[in-house]
Amino acid sequence: MRTDDRTTTATQHHGTAVDDAVELFEDVYSSHDINIGEAVTDGFSYRYRAVGDDRVTTATSAVAAHRWGTINPGRQYVLAWATGPGMVLDVDRREPIEMLPNVPVMYPAGRPFSFDAAPAVQHVIRFDGPWLESIGAAVRADLPGPLELRPTADAEALAPLRRTIAGAATTLWDPSVDAGTRAADHRRIAEAVLQAFDATPRSGIATAARGSVRVAQEWIAANAHRPLTTSDVCRATGLSARGLQAAFHRAGAASPMQFLRDVRLHRVRAVLLAADPGSTTVAEVAQTWGFAHLGRFAGTYAAAFGERPSATLQRRGPAQPSSAPTASITT
Repeated sequence: MRTDDRTTTATQHHGTAVDDAVELFEDVYSSHDINIGEAVTDGFSYRYRAVGDDRVTTATSAVAAHRWGTINPGRQYVLAWATGPGMVLDVDRREPIEMLPNVPVMYPAGRPFSFDAAPAVQHVIRFDGPWLESIGAAVRADLPGPLELRPTADAEALAPLRRTIAGAATTLWDPSVDAGTRAADHRRIAEAVLQAFDATPRSGIATAARGSVRVAQEWIAANAHRPLTTSDVCRATGLSARGLQAAFHRAGAASPMQFLRDVRLHRVRAVLLAADPGSTTVAEVAQTWGFAHLGRFAGTYAAAFGERPSATLQRRGPAQPSSAPTASITT
């Protein structure tokens, strides 16, 4: 069904074959390591239902058996809650996330993570990463960038989120809801999730600039992963090099290339904070974001954030041995 310029889809699966369940959930969670143990009853069964578009998808699932595995959420942010106990995320980390019954948590974002799950019904709301980041930027009056979301929130913060989700239940599960209603409810849910879980500091790189400077900053932030020059920014904004520099100067903003460097520094920091120090190096992350000279980068990073990039990477701490095979959350 067409809604606006995006398509709302509904999918439903159920069955009694373990191999089919593994194949389904490995596809759903972009995993190659979903494992399902013995059924808790005389017969095994699973079910999965999802409704959504390219911004927000709601899903519910259940597997009548213990399961474990790994998942890579990619560029999604995922809110989840389960009906029963026994679901743990990041089981191989120093601080695993235990999912209490009917208490929403955020999946780890931006990296693969492990899970171990007892049989229970699980509900998830998956948000497209760039879209949720744009909502977060609007809320913070900042430029879009990776979000730092707490895995858990206190009960007081969760109460309005629960009310918002309950009030939008029809929209979330009915693919025939009109585009305007769906878009409005999706935004309300996104804002409620951010209110409960967002710990993203303001980057400090955005200005109050408007017009061509704001357009240029947003374009640079969206394309910071690419090799960029001032000429590229000029083509994107329709300004001459002199006009671009003058516009940034009048706005009291850093030059376009200084702004690009600041955006990339914040992107590096977001990756280092989420990365596994056992499998990630500062050098590879820095080079991915265009910093070729590691020593110079480390000094610039320390001046910006008050610590060396290696300290940021080690903050999460090394992974711990897992008592179960590596895992990711599924139901």
